Amino acid sequence: MTTPDYDVDRLRTKAPAPRWNEDDFVTVRRPGSRLVRFALVLLVVGGMGWMGYRTARSWFESQLDPSGEPGEVTQVLVPAGATTSDIGRQLESMDIIPNSTFFRYYARWKDEGNFQAGEYFIPLNSSAAEAIAVLNAGPTPQSFTRFTVREGLWINEILPDIAAQVPTVTAADLQVVLDSGRIEPRYRPAGATSWEGLLFPDTYEINVEDGAYEILLRMADEFTRVSGELGYGAAETKLGRSAYEVLIVASLVEAEAKLDSERPLVASVIYNRLREQWPLGIDATCFYGQGNRQVQLTEEILYNGEDPYNCREIVGLPPTPINSPGRASLDAAINPAESEFMYYVLTDPSGAHTFVKTEEKFVAAKKICQDLGLC
Repeated sequence: MTTPDYDVDRLRTKAPAPRWNEDDFVTVRRPGSRLVRFALVLLVVGGMGWMGYRTARSWFESQLDPSGEPGEVTQVLVPAGATTSDIGRQLESMDIIPNSTFFRYYARWKDEGNFQAGEYFIPLNSSAAEAIAVLNAGPTPQSFTRFTVREGLWINEILPDIAAQVPTVTAADLQVVLDSGRIEPRYRPAGATSWEGLLFPDTYEINVEDGAYEILLRMADEFTRVSGELGYGAAETKLGRSAYEVLIVASLVEAEAKLDSERPLVASVIYNRLREQWPLGIDATCFYGQGNRQVQLTEEILYNGEDPYNCREIVGLPPTPINSPGRASLDAAINPAESEFMYYVLTDPSGAHTFVKTEEKFVAAKKICQDLGLC
């Protein structure tokens, strides 16, 4: 076997180690590592996004459909004219739905709305869909009854009239409520006790369960609404008389005028006589003072100076209204016609009067009234 020739000296001599720069090295990645990293990033980001989506979706769903079972059924009274937004806020405030804004948008999305006013019964912790289903079904049917109070009646006529129409109350029940002080009448002076003129005559629809208090409160509130609407709060500024005094004038107009067109003129005669400090000469006040519409008005009654309701003998207004005036008379009293008339006389079977300024013309008109058998 032949041994190769080696240069022993050369082998024994150590060559210096080569010097390398960083640039001389190249990083070698395994195939597919970049794709793996990208996939991991996508997985993490996607997972976080999915979790965020699930969380957001869960929250959104909870605003339309809260967790847990529906709670106690609650009465909801939807007022007339309430919008979907109004109803949503009402339901949220009562803890029936979780979010009124979501309720509104959900109703719009489902093309729901125009819910009826009335009484509903909806469970607490309801979903928007459940609440809308109840509202769509309409309000709970109510049992109502009606009664009518005519203009010009006295209180002692109104109470039995109501009792005759509403079988759940008696005239005595109604009187007890009026005497109790539970209802505060508008414009009545301090210390006064009369309810004349303070219960508005109209046709009312009430629940069959309503008692004497609810009935009378409704009538007193209606008087407050109508008189306020007509401007009785500014009576002192407009006419120099209190709202209660104007109400008394309205009751006199109600007693005297038969035609709505004449009511402002009758009011003007009353104010003219008050200004001139003449007796009003309205015999309806004497009937009221006697408490009898059929009483024969004798000289003793007509000129009884001790009776505060005697308007032939006493100058000024009677102490209280003498009936319940309707809207037309209330309007005429606060908005009287401008005239110089001091008298009016019934001269036509239709109820029309002749209005005059002088006593001479009054006497002539009165003869017409007598010839026609109207007075």
